[in-house]
Formats: sequence, C-alpha cells, structure tokens
Amino acid sequence: MPSMPLRFTQPADGPAVWRRHLLGQMLAWPLAALAGCAAPWPAVPAGPGSSSARARLRESAEAHGLAGWRVLRDVSLGFDHLPWPAARGLQPGGAAQMRLLPADGTAVLHADSHDPASAPLTTPLAASLHRLLLLGPLALADFDGLVNWAEPVTLEGQRCDHLHLPLAPGLGGMVADRLSLFIDREQLWLRRLQVSLTGLDRSAIVTVDLAGHRRLHGVVWPLRFASAGGPGLVGAAPPLAWRVTGLDVDRGYPPEALRSWPWPGRASAPAAPLPAD
Repeated sequence: MPSMPLRFTQPADGPAVWRRHLLGQMLAWPLAALAGCAAPWPAVPAGPGSSSARARLRESAEAHGLAGWRVLRDVSLGFDHLPWPAARGLQPGGAAQMRLLPADGTAVLHADSHDPASAPLTTPLAASLHRLLLLGPLALADFDGLVNWAEPVTLEGQRCDHLHLPLAPGLGGMVADRLSLFIDREQLWLRRLQVSLTGLDRSAIVTVDLAGHRRLHGVVWPLRFASAGGPGLVGAAPPLAWRVTGLDVDRGYPPEALRSWPWPGRASAPAAPLPAD
C-alpha cells in the first residue's frame, strides 16, 4: 500500500478528547486508503505526550503495589511452561526459574533443566520481556518519556484504557521498542501488554493477556498469561498459556549470585509454591 503523509496535531489531554480528535482526522482519509491497512500500533500525535496518560501510568503502578515493590530486596519466581520470544512470536518453552532484584532492575531467567532446547530462556531479551510482563506499570513507574492515550478496548468484559509509549531502552538492550499497555478502569491493573521485539525482527510483536492477579508481599502479581493475536500482527504464533507456580521474596542473595549458573547459595533453591488462595 502506498504511504500517505499524515499529520496529527496535539489534542487536549484525556482519552475521550483524543478519540474524538483521531476519529475526526480518520474520517478525512480516503476510504480506499483504509482498506487492508490494519496497523499493529496506534497513531499518536506529535508533541510532548499526554500528562494525563503519564499520570494514569503512575496511578496504575501505585495500584499494583509500587510502595511494596520498592522495599523488596529480591524476588524468586517459578513458571510451568515459560515461552521464549522468537521472530514469529512466542515459542513453547518449559519450566523455568526467574530472579528479580528491584533495586537495580536485574532480571535473570534459567530453565529448570539443562535441555539445550530451553537455552533461549537465558537470553537478556527473554528475561527483560518476562520482567515487563510480571511488573507492567511497576517497571515504568519512573518513566519520563512520551506517553499517549490510544483507543480503549474491552477485555473479558472489562473496559481498559490504552496507553502507548516508546520503550527506551528497548528489550534486551535494544535502543527502543514500542509498547502498549491496556489497564482496566476499575482496579487500574494491567490486563494486556503488547510490545515490539526489534532485537529479533523489525516486525516481531508479542501480545499477552494477563489474569489471575493476586496481592502477595505487598505487590499485585499477574499469575496467568496467554499469548493473544491482534490486528496487524505479523506471523502470529499459535496461542500459548503459562503461569507462575512459585514466588518468594527477600532471601538475601547479592547481585553477584545471579552472574553464574547454577546460581549459588540462597539464590539456588526453586521458588516456594504459591500460598493457597
């Protein structure tokens, strides 16, 4: 499809104003130009971004337990079928262990076994992706870049606001990626996350639905995940589902413990099983 030069002017803050603004400009486009042009990312206005969208991101971080997150020293997690990112989406994986250090943003993944097929789980890209899925707005609480409203969606009967932003640095050490967060209006919890994977391919995109949220150790964690398709996604892989099976905090291992494998000392034991509901 031939490209069309489009210019968006900055609307007043707020999702309703932005939707009306965007709809008005879309109606001016030739209908032929819209046919077959579903895009994975929303159009956003030029300018400094929306202060109200940035405020919503911060509110969501607080609703997820930002105060609790900031006092944790370390987090140990276990997963049942943790997938790993590939250029065509998420690929099936196996049981895995993850370690997080809130103070410096460290995130490390390793497969429970030494099966060579699970080696991609150890990549920085896989670790940074799953850190973002687990923490969502918590990982962006101090984000001071551009945040914009995009069209809201309804997920499992819940109306969700859509925040879109450039993620810089990007996942796995890349310069930048694009990120969409879908936050429900009732509890301000993250229900869907969509992110580019430019570290693998310019067209690679992952969309994941989050569920099973529970407040543990002062933080709201999504405990169930499922890959989801969407308009404009290129080469979407078959749906996958996985879940957190274990979580414990504050064992007291230092950053150096996560720089070698197998993890030594207090970092080595599998995450403790989740407490009963």
